[in-house]
Amino acid sequence: MHLISWIHAAILVDDMSAPTSIPSGSESARGNINGVDRLSSLCDELLHHVMSFLPMPEVVRTSLLSPRWRNLWASTPFIHIDDQDFLDENHPSGQDDEKLEMFGDNLLLLRDGAVCLDEARIYITHEGERKCSVWIRHAIKHKVRLLHVYGSGIEIYPFLDSTGMFPSQHLKIIRLHSLELTCGFFRPLNNDCHVLENLELKDCNLCDPSQEISSVSLKVLRIVRGIIEGLLICARNLTNISIIYPNYDGAIVTRDLSSLVTASVIINSHQGSDIIVGGHRLLDGLSHATTLELHAPLHEQSHKPGIG
Repeated sequence: MHLISWIHAAILVDDMSAPTSIPSGSESARGNINGVDRLSSLCDELLHHVMSFLPMPEVVRTSLLSPRWRNLWASTPFIHIDDQDFLDENHPSGQDDEKLEMFGDNLLLLRDGAVCLDEARIYITHEGERKCSVWIRHAIKHKVRLLHVYGSGIEIYPFLDSTGMFPSQHLKIIRLHSLELTCGFFRPLNNDCHVLENLELKDCNLCDPSQEISSVSLKVLRIVRGIIEGLLICARNLTNISIIYPNYDGAIVTRDLSSLVTASVIINSHQGSDIIVGGHRLLDGLSHATTLELHAPLHEQSHKPGIG
């Protein structure tokens, strides 16, 4: 990466002033003992592993440590964009959304595009949902294998629609937490992500009753909580399915799960298990499972003693 790009990267995160805990260019910053820079002598792969434990703005700030570190951040096999890194008590919303968006855009623009992404982790608020789709598409174009998207909304979940997805021959794992998945969201996952094997939906709302999960490559599906207006699951190569505490307003239907090995269903006591289980909407497609774990409340009926 050209020096001007390094300077640009330095500017994009709060002028990239070196963190006080790691003085720029100091011996402690680089593990310098008796004049030997032991940390910088490690290979890129190990240094990237160390950097993966840092917030992404701190990862970029390592470019100020020494020439050895100047471009190292740009070739990391991961990107982490987290709104919590841009909290600002002086800002009306409690965080600087403008700085977050600028950081995310420049992070993706300036990183080494020749390096494939192993992991992309993106935390967003309701205000940042538009940019999130752009960042997701960029990550998928750079052959990301593991995609995490977390919504940080408390009362209003960020929306995520199909425009955030992109055809991929590399994306294997998707984990979505605390998001509103709109109409048509699963369509590109079903049709255009040909090696997708693992999908996790945690506290996600599916408010369109016509949603369908039918990916032929999908092997593991995990759904934890979330509001479900209606969902058809018909992924014929699915081997493992878990549905835990769904908050359903419509039917969850399983069908054509001929490869299923393990199924686990846990239902809340207040969710009317006599409807979802007794109506055979959920259990129909689970008949092929060799191991079926079902936790559902039993409704005791009171019997009045006979008269006479």
